[in-house]
Amino acid sequence: MEFFADWHTHSKYSDGKGTIPENAEAALAKGLSELAITDHGPANIGTGVKCCETYFEIIDEVRTISERYPGLTIKVGAEADITGSDGSIDIPSEVRDRLDILIVGLHPYVMPASLEGVWSVVGINQLAGISRGGRERARVSNTKALKEAVYRFDVDFISHPNLKMPVDISELSAACAACDTAIEINTGHHYDKEVLVRAAVKTGVDFVVCSDAHFPASVGELQEGAAVLERFAVSGERVLNAV
Repeated sequence: MEFFADWHTHSKYSDGKGTIPENAEAALAKGLSELAITDHGPANIGTGVKCCETYFEIIDEVRTISERYPGLTIKVGAEADITGSDGSIDIPSEVRDRLDILIVGLHPYVMPASLEGVWSVVGINQLAGISRGGRERARVSNTKALKEAVYRFDVDFISHPNLKMPVDISELSAACAACDTAIEINTGHHYDKEVLVRAAVKTGVDFVVCSDAHFPASVGELQEGAAVLERFAVSGERVLNAV
């Protein structure tokens, strides 16, 4: 399985350590033909972009520098944060309309959209580690929120489902399959990807393999994801950024 794109990388506009040009150079060095800069949404406490208008700055920079990198298409996206159990996200429509890629994911430290979200997004997950019952309640709530986001928005893929914040992968993947949303195999974090693929593959959902790179050196480091998918005989036709 060979990859032509890494659609989940971060830059200094959020919590990445490299510039967009540095990520682009790394992508070309790995033989990629597509790269996406997908910085965290503004609700991600301490790591998100300063405000939603920052994405317009990123778009302008990418437009300015793209001619320096023949053979590489640089896309601009966002890794939006879930901010409520109704699937609310922190990227408004006027920004979404100008993005190439919309990723949605759960993150433990976000500014909720409402008081309801203080419990359903933050509190319930902070208590999930205390008891089995607490983890199950978090799993139900997280799954509902992600499904609602998939139904409400044109989501390209869900980032790192089941990383730290539990999700019913089978239920989420079925919803994603129905909405043409992919599930990410994230090579930038250590978590049980075999459990993820084993549950998701049965639903017919498509996958993407992305680095979630926060350092230029990590851009395009995708082979771990290929190995997991190949163990479950997932064909390249179901991996959107592979050939």
